[in-house]
Amino acid sequence: MTDNADKQSQQQTDLSRRKILRTSGVLGFTGALSAVAPGIIRAQGIGEPLRIGFCGPYTGPASHTGHAIKQGIVMALEDARKTGEIPVSIDGNLHEVEVVWVDSQSSPTAAIKASSTAINRQGVKLMVGGWHSSVALSLMDTEADLNTIHIGHLGASQYIANKINLNPKRYRGWFKGWPSPPKLAGLYGKPLRYFMKQRLWQPTNNTAGILVENSAYGHSWGEALSNSLKEEGFDPLPYEVIDMEETDFTQLLKQFKRRKVSLVAITSAGDVAVSNFVRQFRELNIQALLLGHGIRWLDNWYQMTGEASDYVVSMDSAMPIALWQQWWVRRYQAKYNQEPSIQAAGLHYDYTRMAIRALNMAGTLDSDSLIATLHQMSHKGVWNLYRFSTGPGPHALSANEVMTGRFMKGFYHPMVQLINGEAKIIWPLKYAEQRFIQPPWLSDKNKTLGSGIIG
Repeated sequence: MTDNADKQSQQQTDLSRRKILRTSGVLGFTGALSAVAPGIIRAQGIGEPLRIGFCGPYTGPASHTGHAIKQGIVMALEDARKTGEIPVSIDGNLHEVEVVWVDSQSSPTAAIKASSTAINRQGVKLMVGGWHSSVALSLMDTEADLNTIHIGHLGASQYIANKINLNPKRYRGWFKGWPSPPKLAGLYGKPLRYFMKQRLWQPTNNTAGILVENSAYGHSWGEALSNSLKEEGFDPLPYEVIDMEETDFTQLLKQFKRRKVSLVAITSAGDVAVSNFVRQFRELNIQALLLGHGIRWLDNWYQMTGEASDYVVSMDSAMPIALWQQWWVRRYQAKYNQEPSIQAAGLHYDYTRMAIRALNMAGTLDSDSLIATLHQMSHKGVWNLYRFSTGPGPHALSANEVMTGRFMKGFYHPMVQLINGEAKIIWPLKYAEQRFIQPPWLSDKNKTLGSGIIG
């Protein structure tokens, strides 16, 4: 094609986009809905809708998280339309985006069935998002067999990274959207030791109890946290395993109490499990600091835990540090009349925007071209800078894993402490909003028993 022909084609595409944007502006809310349900309104002269599958636990034990995921995706698609990124340009034609909600139900078996149906019967061309590692480990094979690219699944387990490393060619289309636990859970030890050295936290011993959900993610996180704590002089007990649907933790907590642990850590993606554990921890008056990884994945975490969550520490989510992040939170609150779960709604917002931009940049659904585009992208989202690694390294365990880094230099979580329903950054000190506060029940205990700070 000649340069003049290229210029003319681009002018026609730009004119079509401006026409569609003017139409959307006149239609207002109804026009914005076409990003989600294009059958309602379809602009003239564009191709068939492009069906994208958005994976999440929309029903089942993590359905509350699934609801937040869905809200983040809808908001992202509406914003993408406002900026002219929808309709997307594929092979020189404009296409509306049609959403197919792929419900994992927090079950690998259900997820495989839903994904296969979406791709084989509903014509899904690309998958985005997701939550559980066990689901990710199953979907990886199903979607590899169907030659379907998946962007930003939030399954964190290092077993996913190991699987990619063992066969990078087979899983070249799987883009892991959450760093492996050694890159995040492995960061807990250093700030905890700092708080002890500064005598902000004065535990009576170095013993830690750890509780994880019975999943690939849970086991990975338990291993990573244990290693991190050992490196900083703690003595963690072998981690305990629970079902995601578990609600009664009395016996486990009594066991920790008998062992006189000074630190208790839990992670679970179950909507009810983690909140019940937090309440029962306080009801049984466990004389320890509580590390609650995953509590803020629920947008209503304070409603579910109340003052029992006071003094919990966590590094499970991004925080609105920058002005644009605070603005996003305000927009979300105005739209949905609730606080956002940044990890569920916010990260799916970012990965949805990234997927739409990758499609426009590649300009094709050809797997090789789209994969190459994703490897070359450096996407500044609301919550992180997203770059996918081309191989194992200091910031990722495998190829196609999102890379960690400092704030807005990679995937990043600060440590926060929860008090009165608010999360305040306590680490790193550069972004700290307050100092770490030792729970008052530990202060009373130390007056009697003395301090056991790691020396």
